[in-house]
Amino acid sequence: MTRDLASRRNRAAALQQRRPAVPAESTHLQTHTVEWQGERFPGAAYADGAAWELFSALPRPDFLPNTRPGSEYPYRHFVHASEVLRDGVPVTVADEHALTVPLAPGIDLDYVRRLTQTPHLEPAARTLLDRVRRSAPLAPGDLMERPVTAAQIARLMETAAVPGGFCYRRRDTAHLRTPAARSVLGGESEHGEAWVFALRWAVADPADYQAPVAPDYEGLTAMPSSDRRGAPVLGTGFAISSAHLLPEHVTADLTDLPLPEGASLLGYNDSGAEAELFRYGGQQWTPVHAGAVPVPGVETGRAHQVRRVLREAARAVWNGIPGSLVDADDEWARFRLSRPSPDVLSRTGAEAVRRGIYEKWVSRAELAPAV
Repeated sequence: MTRDLASRRNRAAALQQRRPAVPAESTHLQTHTVEWQGERFPGAAYADGAAWELFSALPRPDFLPNTRPGSEYPYRHFVHASEVLRDGVPVTVADEHALTVPLAPGIDLDYVRRLTQTPHLEPAARTLLDRVRRSAPLAPGDLMERPVTAAQIARLMETAAVPGGFCYRRRDTAHLRTPAARSVLGGESEHGEAWVFALRWAVADPADYQAPVAPDYEGLTAMPSSDRRGAPVLGTGFAISSAHLLPEHVTADLTDLPLPEGASLLGYNDSGAEAELFRYGGQQWTPVHAGAVPVPGVETGRAHQVRRVLREAARAVWNGIPGSLVDADDEWARFRLSRPSPDVLSRTGAEAVRRGIYEKWVSRAELAPAV
């Protein structure tokens, strides 16, 4: 080993030793005996009741080692509140924000879940799924999440904007607490990464979001794998998952949105830890527990003043094709398609940037304002 290489490794090891530990989880839990999959467990609600942490004294399939200090239960598991019963009654029975399924012969949660995984639905089935989605509409203040990579975090440190495209209501994803569990959200993290990341923000106006269903977004369902980034889009309005009922949302017309005050960047690891890394406010990202989590390409030990703040979506039309502007200078503009389809891709030459997002550089002289 050369002296320079040894020196670099020693410095890296020293930095890792100085990195603070991931913040300990709260030990003050109000536990209740609840039922999950026909068995009883001690458990505690979190995320305003959207999910439950179940505990076990013995190892069980899908249960993780409990890293919470001082816990009498060495194993734990995270589940969505819709799967939990208390005193024989669903814990979500009084939750006005919970998804509900119409009561009818032959219709139950498993049936609806199968429909969400079936592309090209018949009109009656599509109507049923639309009704399930409308049972819990987005409201101002609802927390939203989307997976982000370390490279996307680095860009967020420069430009304050919610990246356009697919996102999820936090109440529907709060039980997804490990990289493996969160892979269902269609992010672009590599398998085996120690930490995966998410951006969380509050809804300002529900009209800023749409359901990725036909006819508006039918083109996304027809994308071949060669023209796609991330998981396929089913067009049912739900993510690909045999185990979870996960409504998907997209920002309206796939545009970027202004980043609200109080937005945060979070990290998740294999132990089920959720760490808030940075919080946004006053055009600045302030570290919270960022020093405990490595984010490649980002200095986690200091605040980051953003250089550009998105005030509103910049919609435009290029050669008759609707879209929005992501970036621009005096001569060129980064143009994003608002209704991608195989036909539009062949006409424009736009390329996939991330799931559902297609962009290309165009001459500003060829752009027209959206009507």
